Amino acid sequence: MLICNQVDAQRKTTPPRKTILAPKKKAATTPTKPAVTQPDTLRKAAPVATPAADTTQNAGQAVVDTTSGGTEVTPDSLTERAAEEKLAKTEKPADSLHSYKITVDDISYLTVCPGTNITIPFTTNGPFDDGNTFIAQLIDASGKTIPISLPVSKSPVKAVIPSYKIGGEVYRIQIVSSIPVIRSQEVPIRLLQAPAARIDFMDGTQSTRTMPGQEVQLRVSLTGTAPWSFRLSDSTIVTQTLSNPHYLIVKPTDVKAYKIAGVANACGSGTTSGEAIVNVNSNPEPKLELKEVEKIAKLCSGIPFQVPFNATGKFKEGNKFVVQIAERTGAFKTISPPDSTGYINAEIPANYKPGEYKLRVVSSAPYLVTQTANVSIVSTTVTTLQKDSLRLGENETGELTVKFTGGGPWFVLLSDGTYENNIQESPHIIKVKPIYDTNYQITSAGGLCGVGKFSGSAKVSVKSPPASITLEKLPQNMVCAGTTIEIPYKIEGRYNAGNKFTVQMTDKSGRFVSLPTTITPTTMKVKISNAAAGDSIKTQKIRIISSSPAVSSAIEELDVISPDQAIGEISGKGTITAGRSTRIQLKFKNGLPPWSFTLSDGTAINGTFLNPYLISVSPTATTEYKISTLKSGCGSGTGKGSAVVTVDN
Repeated sequence: MLICNQVDAQRKTTPPRKTILAPKKKAATTPTKPAVTQPDTLRKAAPVATPAADTTQNAGQAVVDTTSGGTEVTPDSLTERAAEEKLAKTEKPADSLHSYKITVDDISYLTVCPGTNITIPFTTNGPFDDGNTFIAQLIDASGKTIPISLPVSKSPVKAVIPSYKIGGEVYRIQIVSSIPVIRSQEVPIRLLQAPAARIDFMDGTQSTRTMPGQEVQLRVSLTGTAPWSFRLSDSTIVTQTLSNPHYLIVKPTDVKAYKIAGVANACGSGTTSGEAIVNVNSNPEPKLELKEVEKIAKLCSGIPFQVPFNATGKFKEGNKFVVQIAERTGAFKTISPPDSTGYINAEIPANYKPGEYKLRVVSSAPYLVTQTANVSIVSTTVTTLQKDSLRLGENETGELTVKFTGGGPWFVLLSDGTYENNIQESPHIIKVKPIYDTNYQITSAGGLCGVGKFSGSAKVSVKSPPASITLEKLPQNMVCAGTTIEIPYKIEGRYNAGNKFTVQMTDKSGRFVSLPTTITPTTMKVKISNAAAGDSIKTQKIRIISSSPAVSSAIEELDVISPDQAIGEISGKGTITAGRSTRIQLKFKNGLPPWSFTLSDGTAINGTFLNPYLISVSPTATTEYKISTLKSGCGSGTGKGSAVVTVDN
C-alpha cells in the first residue's frame, strides 16, 4: 500500500502522460494537435535546416513546439531568445520513475566545413513518448545554442552546419528530445576554415622594377585549412600546395600586374586580395645600393659572409661587383672575388684587428658605388670559468662565474649538461644545484664567431647525511628453501651514481654470499638458497649491502627449511567397544605449516596448523593406523609410527 501511494503521488506532480505501471494499457492523453507532422507543415519547417543565418538574425524559421507534436512557423519578429523561452515553457520534465539517456555516437572522424550537411547517429534509453522528437543543436564557445536540424523520431539526425559559422573554431553538438526534454552529452567538432590568399613580393611591396626576361619572385600568403589550390591572373594554376607562403617565379617581358583569380580548399572557394605589379624597363639607368645592412653589422675575421645589395637597371656587358672595406680614415680595399650576382661572398682577412670599419659594394661597368655601411669586426670568443671552491648543503644552489671576451651574444655548456645561451653581459653568473661533489669544467663555449677558446674549472662539494640502510621487520621468520620472498627496507643519505643494492645470506660456512636481487622502491625480492646439506632446518643470517658507498644494514635471522623434509609421527593405543570412538595423535616436525595428511583408512585432513594434532576415529574392527601421505608448506614428507585401536565386541 505504501508503494502505491508513492506512485500516485509521483503521478500527481508530473504532467499527464501514458501510464506505464498500470496492469492494462490505457489510452494516452490526446494532444491538442496531431503528433505526426503533416507534409505541408514539414515544408514550412524546412528553413530550420538552411544554414544561411542564425535564428537571432533571420526570421521565418520554424521552431519545434513540443506540446503540439508538430511545428509552427513563427512571425518574422520572433528572435532566437524568444523561441528558446517559448520552448522552455513547453519542456516536459522527465519521469523520475524511469531512466532516460541520449548518447551521441562517435563523430570524431568528421571533417566539416561551414554550410555542409552532416549525419549524427545516436542511441537512446528510456520510454520516450509516442510524440517525442529529436533535434540537433550547435553550441559555440560562449554557450550560445541554435538548432541545426529538423525534428526526427529516431536516429540518425541529418543536420546542416550554418554557413556563417567561423571555421577553425571548436563547436559542440548535442541531441535534445522533446517529450521528455533530455539532452545528450556535448560532442566537440572542429570546423575547417575557408581559404584566403594575398599576393605581393618578398619584401611586402606591391610593385618592383626589372629588365625584360629577368626573374621576379612572387609571394602568395595563404590562410585557412591546407592544402590550397589557386589560379593567377596569367592562368598559372597551383594545386594542392602545403607551402605557406607559396613562391612563384615569373619572367615578364612587359609591364604586368599579377592578381589571384581564385583560391580554394576543402571548404570551397575563398577570398583573394593584393596585386603584384612588375614594371619592365628595357633600358633603365643602372643603380646600386646596399640592403639589409643590419645583417652585416658585426663580422668575424676568417668567416665568410654574404653582402646583399640591389643592382637595378642595365649594366654593361662584363660588369662585375666587388666588396670593399676600410677603416674610418683609411682607403678601401677589396675583400671579395669579382661576381655578377646580387649576393657576393666576402671574408675579413685575418690581419684585420677588431674595431669599427666601413663597407661598400662597387660595380665596374659602369663604375658605381653603394652607400657605406658601418660594420664592426669582432674577435673570437674566449670563455673562462672562474676557479671557485663552493661547499653546499643538500638541495642548495650555488653560483659559478663565467667571463667572456670577443663578439657576443655568448653561449656556454658546462660538463654536467648545464647550458645557457644569448648571454649579453660579462661576467655572467650560472646557477648550479649538484647532487654529488662535482668538478665543473666548460664543455663548449663561444659567441658571434662560433665556438671559441675556453678554460677554467670549479669544484663544488655537497654536504649530505651519511648513507644508511634499514632492513625492516621481515614478514615471516621461517621460509622454505628455493622460494622467493620480499624484504622491506628503507634508505637515507646519498648514494653515488652506479651504486647497487644486494641482499646477502650466510652459507653453510657462515660466510655472507650475494643472492639474486630484484629491487623496487620499498622492497627487495630474493630467492632463498637451500639450507646446508643434511639439515632439515637451519637458522641463517641475512642483510642488505650497497656498493657505493659501502654500507650494510643490521643483520636479521631467518629459519630456512629444506623442501620434502617434513616428518609426521602417529601414535596411540586403545580399546573401545563397537560404535564408540577414541582419539589418536599426530606430531609434526620439520616442514613449514600447514600440514596435510591422509591416514591408511582414507581419512584426510587438509591444512592444519595444530601440532600435535588429535583426531577421532571410530573403527568397527581392530585397526592399525599409519600415515599414507604427508605434505607441508615446503613440499612432501614422510610418516612413521602407528596407532592401534582394538575393538572389543
